[in-house]
Amino acid sequence: MSEKSTHYKSIFKATSIFGGVQVFNILITLIRGKAVALLIGTAGMGLNGLFLSGLNLIKTISSLGLAESAVRDLSKAHASGDEHKMRLTFTVFGRWIWLTALLGILVTIGLSPLLSRFSFNDTSHTWSYIALSCTFIFGALMGGIYTILRATRQLKYLAQANVLGGVAGLLIALPIFYVWGMAGVVPAIIASAFAAYLVSLYFKRKVQVQTVAVSWKETIDLGMPMVKLGLSLTVVNLLASAVAFALNGYISKTGTLSDVGLYNAGLAIVDGYVGMVFTAMSTDYFPRLSALINDEKQWRQVVNQQAELVLIVLAIVLVLLISTTPLLIRILLSKSFLPAQDFIFLAVLAIPFKGLVWVSGFIILAKNNNKLFMTVEIVANLLLLILNILCYRLYGLNGLGISFLVAFILTAIMIFWVIQAKYEFTFNKEVFKLATISMVSLIASLLIIKTLSSPIVYVAQFIVVLLTITFSMHELNKRVNLKSIAQKVRSKF
Repeated sequence: MSEKSTHYKSIFKATSIFGGVQVFNILITLIRGKAVALLIGTAGMGLNGLFLSGLNLIKTISSLGLAESAVRDLSKAHASGDEHKMRLTFTVFGRWIWLTALLGILVTIGLSPLLSRFSFNDTSHTWSYIALSCTFIFGALMGGIYTILRATRQLKYLAQANVLGGVAGLLIALPIFYVWGMAGVVPAIIASAFAAYLVSLYFKRKVQVQTVAVSWKETIDLGMPMVKLGLSLTVVNLLASAVAFALNGYISKTGTLSDVGLYNAGLAIVDGYVGMVFTAMSTDYFPRLSALINDEKQWRQVVNQQAELVLIVLAIVLVLLISTTPLLIRILLSKSFLPAQDFIFLAVLAIPFKGLVWVSGFIILAKNNNKLFMTVEIVANLLLLILNILCYRLYGLNGLGISFLVAFILTAIMIFWVIQAKYEFTFNKEVFKLATISMVSLIASLLIIKTLSSPIVYVAQFIVVLLTITFSMHELNKRVNLKSIAQKVRSKF
């Protein structure tokens, strides 16, 4: 087996594993939501949501983005083969994880009266927030273990930890809700976090890395590169949230609340449908790229391979999304949300460009160009906000789909220029061929839906879906040999 084929198989394996994990986590979320709704009602769900939203906001800030940023340094240390360097990096990371946990606790306790007043218009839940501050210890330590598993590419254990952690949290929360009702919301959140942490402890033993003696000055100095990148990622996440908040505010003031609901519902379907692909691939891609970033030939090969597989998988996912959008809206929402389908159609056309932007952005992160990464993200987010406002003003809800498409086309052009000028990197011809074919299939699907009538539309759409899946599976088979993978799977049963 060639080295190139091995790399493709590794990427595809990671995508398959974590695609399944994402689907499972979504199912756990749906089950938990349904059970909570039945056991504690809408008021209980609202109480649970208010607590979690406040904690998640503090987590975004206090975690310093270490769960993502440390992957780069840990991957490099692990790939170096230098035992001392690896122990040193892992020790420093472990100490910083404790610092972020303590920061989360102190911030939550300090802001607990304000959080209670903001969420409930009084200070009656101050002690609830103080009690919930302990979840930052469990969450930070669990996140640290997941990061180590990811950086050392123990993907099988990472997947198992995610699945079992979700199940453990669900199983311990439901009896608490059943016995105590709404009074069990705070205990259930704490118990779920603790249960997931206990599961992660089991998998921590799968990566035996001994610590070394490090002074606190060395801890601060050696950890600053992780923190700087983490803060960059945190700022980017907060900026994206700010852009979303500003856009929703603009739509509600200049349009209608109905448009706000339709836009967010449509975006949730698109992000939920394709987000599994991006999350699954990033779990393996960033550590792999970071470990090889100093080898010019290897990292360029990895980027092209990742881009090819992203486009192949997205071609299947997106053509099925376009074909099933009306059905998905009825199942996940209701027929009153059907006016959002044209926005979804247009937004889907932007996803192949988003995929290439996503693959390219990790190059800048792996190269440790934090300022450049932040600059690109700031420009991209501001561009998206400006285009959203302009296109909504001109074309209403469908204009938001147009702005989504135009923004990602322009962002792709910008980031292609950046990585070519900075790193002399250009995607190979195969990537552009796959991107073109993907766009042709999506546009063809959209034209069929908008121009043909029943029953011809179903036949034509079925043909496009069949051709797209056939071509994509052919391209995938060239890279990973699906027959050999199927034989290995069958041999295990």
